[in-house]
Amino acid sequence: IAKAIYNENCGKFEGRSFLANIREVWEQNTSHVYLQERILLDILNLPKIRIDNIEIGKKMLKKRLSNKKVLLVLDDVNKKEQLNALCGSSEWFGPGSIIIITTRDRSLLQDHRVDHVYRMKEMNENKSLELFNRYAFKKASNTQYLDELSKNVVAYAG
Repeated sequence: IAKAIYNENCGKFEGRSFLANIREVWEQNTSHVYLQERILLDILNLPKIRIDNIEIGKKMLKKRLSNKKVLLVLDDVNKKEQLNALCGSSEWFGPGSIIIITTRDRSLLQDHRVDHVYRMKEMNENKSLELFNRYAFKKASNTQYLDELSKNVVAYAG
């Protein structure tokens, strides 16, 4: 949903950046400034930028983006440090900017004092099964076994 909103509205902003799978990238990358660099590269359309550490990155984000109307999507955030490093406060971005944060941990949003929280509703069982089967079993022969397995997976995942 965040990607669809991003695609629909990205043309209305001076700069935009979509950072997918932050949890995964944060854990894999020992240099967390990579994500700060990505934001600046995406929004400012620069060929290359180098940030030495998280604190310098915070200052650069605030200085370079505080006068720009930006759309920033932070997908799958799971730590407070990620939010502090990537979107410390609304002062970092110009008027009219929109920051979309997806997370499984609602308390992160409350701690970061976000303006609006939208809680996703679970899909009904039939729609969930249809979506799961479309991507999980493109060519399958033992469909009776897979039907039962699919129901178990969908029930477990919600």
